[in-house]
Amino acid sequence: MAYTVSGVMHCRLASGEQRQKRALVRSAARMALEEKASQITRGYLPGQIDEAESALALELSDWRQVDARWPIEIKAHLVLRLESEAAARAQAYEDALRDQQLQHDLHETRVAYMRDKVLADADTARAWWLERHREGHQSIMWDEFNTHILPFVGRAGDAQTNAMRTAHVLAQVVERLEGDPARHKLFVATARLLMKEMDWPDLADSLTLAEQRKFQPK
Repeated sequence: MAYTVSGVMHCRLASGEQRQKRALVRSAARMALEEKASQITRGYLPGQIDEAESALALELSDWRQVDARWPIEIKAHLVLRLESEAAARAQAYEDALRDQQLQHDLHETRVAYMRDKVLADADTARAWWLERHREGHQSIMWDEFNTHILPFVGRAGDAQTNAMRTAHVLAQVVERLEGDPARHKLFVATARLLMKEMDWPDLADSLTLAEQRKFQPK
């Protein structure tokens, strides 16, 4: 978006150069000034008029040869402004930028909250999951939590978390064996034998009792 520019320009031939026609000198100086001003102002947003004017003043307040192609020195005082239509476009552009920045900041805040708070430990993650489903009409999907949330918990090595992971795996095993009674029976027998080898007869007995109850007629 272009600024409307007004102001005063002074120009002179660089030291040691032969004098040329005034009109030619001023024309070359004007071209050099426009090019220099364009280089400076394109680095600013449309609404940053004060900053752009300050940069122009810093660059053009004293005599200098702004382009090596022309042996002409210039200095100038320039004033920038935006016409009403251009100002409206600039305002809409800045509003869009602010909205985009706000959305970005909100996203960063949510990510930081998840990383630093929710996923800091397993208990906090479980509490967050419960809160998310507090007013829902569907049952809490702990399988979904175990699959998609729990693996990202930073300190998910506590006993309760490990137990939940193991239980989740075993539940999937049992579910897969539901349609295959022979493999289900083999798995239970193997698990019972392993528990006895680990000197956990109480768990082996509990597994046996659970299987007996499962097949009792209702």
